[in-house]
Amino acid sequence: MDKKEKSLLNYYYQRLVEANFDEKDLYGFLLGIRNHSNGIRSLQELADFVMLRDQHQGYVKQYIFETKKKFESLGKTKSAFRIEDVFSFKEIKNGLNKALTEADLNGLTNEQVNDFVTCLISILQQVKITQDDREIGKLYFALSNKQIILMAELEITQNLFKKTNAVFPVLTANNSYVDIKKQDRYDTPYLFVDKVVEVTNHEGKLVITIPE
Repeated sequence: MDKKEKSLLNYYYQRLVEANFDEKDLYGFLLGIRNHSNGIRSLQELADFVMLRDQHQGYVKQYIFETKKKFESLGKTKSAFRIEDVFSFKEIKNGLNKALTEADLNGLTNEQVNDFVTCLISILQQVKITQDDREIGKLYFALSNKQIILMAELEITQNLFKKTNAVFPVLTANNSYVDIKKQDRYDTPYLFVDKVVEVTNHEGKLVITIPE
């Protein structure tokens, strides 16, 4: 890493640790830290997904298609399955902090990593999921009282004549930013299909703006 590249990484890193970070800073930070992510799958794959969006063909897309197959197998087998995030919060935090150590920077706290993941979720909303050159779904920003979620909605084919949609989480962060009323006792998330949510920063705190 040359001096200029290091100064750019330090700029975005300082914004993150000083709580002045928002979704627009994510690109610069990922570009800088990506060069220190060799062997860190979570960081490499998430950075590639942000940069390539619907053209991405890596592990995240593979995870989405594998989950799609699990839904399509429902009713055909007796086996149950559990849906987990493509990368856990712990895995993302450990990967980030390992890369930061490689760059001679201090690691991030849980709160700072949560800000990072929240911005990541916002950036990845509206990404199209295609299969065989056909759009079969999309990623959406979802919000519950307790969580911020990158939600996938995909077309599922259970037999030749029956098609439906499956909705499942891809990434999650804790919602410590906006007080929103629970939809029901299960805290079912609000799914923003037609609205593009923006994550900004106001006086050191992330602000989630939902268009009217």
